[in-house]
Amino acid sequence: MELAYFPGCSLHGLAREYGLSVNAVCRRLGITLREVPDWNCCGASAAHSRNGNAAFHLSARNLAIAANSGYGGIVTACAGCFNRLKTASHDLNANEKIRKDFEEQTGLNMGSAIEVVHLLQVFSKKEIAARIKTEMKNSLGGIRLAAYYGCMMARPAAVMKFDDAEQPRMMDILLQSLGAEMVNWPHKSECCGGSLSAAEPEIALELSGDVLESARQAGAEAIAVACPMCQANLDLRQKEIEKRRGAVFGLPVFYFTQLMGLALGCPERQLGFHLLMTGASN
Repeated sequence: MELAYFPGCSLHGLAREYGLSVNAVCRRLGITLREVPDWNCCGASAAHSRNGNAAFHLSARNLAIAANSGYGGIVTACAGCFNRLKTASHDLNANEKIRKDFEEQTGLNMGSAIEVVHLLQVFSKKEIAARIKTEMKNSLGGIRLAAYYGCMMARPAAVMKFDDAEQPRMMDILLQSLGAEMVNWPHKSECCGGSLSAAEPEIALELSGDVLESARQAGAEAIAVACPMCQANLDLRQKEIEKRRGAVFGLPVFYFTQLMGLALGCPERQLGFHLLMTGASN
């Protein structure tokens, strides 16, 4: 299987460990990821909060390049990129004037409609799920995980069309099939304050603290994520949140692909565990 792949800025920088584990897992499953040539930032999260038109054009350009490269779909692992690309695709398909204006302003021909999917959706397809079970080398050993989707992958529901907007299950089902015990908790799709980390850090710390507290109360031993901003808030800021709250969470925050890689027998160095901050060695 060959897929047009949009890594986004974070997987080449802040979330390098996510990018490493995505590539390792896909290689193990026989999935070839072809990066969209000359891709650019999708605009999340700064651009779409300041200039909606600029954010739209940033994402639409990536879609046009992928479409004109012969791909009918584009896959991404970043929740923020997924949200922006999916929104741009929705706008292009729903409004002919928007499409024509974009083509006139950029000189790019959108060609046929292009589908935007998250990597979790790829892994949830029947044939890929079967391959994951076949390639599984190790069980996750019953580790109690809180699957954290954040607020961007499933909302707005009418546009994203990704699982249930309030109680998504896709990551839970995947990790449970690899031997993890998934906890039931109320914050799986609540905001961590990712887009406020720089502008309103106090709010981000409070929201992220609520997520960590909820996971701890549910009995989780670690958190699984699919968003670089969520991971950064919960992992990099965890010590600061513990100090503010007078609590000790000690919750590793793993990308779901890192956990998949362990189950599939990928070498740990290829999965980027050494780049995490909170208790990854445990």
